[in-house]
Amino acid sequence: MKLEALATAVVAAIVVAIGAVPIYAGGSLIYERIAYGSAASSASADVVSADRLWLRELISPFKRERWEVTYEFKTAKGAVVRSTGIYTQSTATTKPEPGRKLRVLYLPDDPTSSYLEDQHKLFDAVWYIGLGLFVWFVAGGFVWWEIRQARKKQ
Repeated sequence: MKLEALATAVVAAIVVAIGAVPIYAGGSLIYERIAYGSAASSASADVVSADRLWLRELISPFKRERWEVTYEFKTAKGAVVRSTGIYTQSTATTKPEPGRKLRVLYLPDDPTSSYLEDQHKLFDAVWYIGLGLFVWFVAGGFVWWEIRQARKKQ
């Protein structure tokens, strides 16, 4: 009996840890947006180079291209800043080729800390958090079922 309870607890702990990964990923996307949204300034950035992130596309449930983009923008004080960031796009839009304009948010106190504004990031964040919560819900149901079965045997 105790061995079955231990096995149930171990499986539940593993599933809870697995569910925490997408929740953390989604939470970090939301945190990034909130952190830049409140104190950031906006600028138009020019794409310098873009490398496609094939591996991220393979593990993503969405049919969108992901790019690591190097871009340059001018701050309100006239300083030119070069940075990199992740850019996600649907396959229907144009690729982030050199010279293309993207919107960037940056912190006026630290312009090297910038964020490429991307309409898909918030949706991805909500999806990841939902996936993690679903995994946790299933794990909770599994534990509840096992506890119920153990009580019936007694």
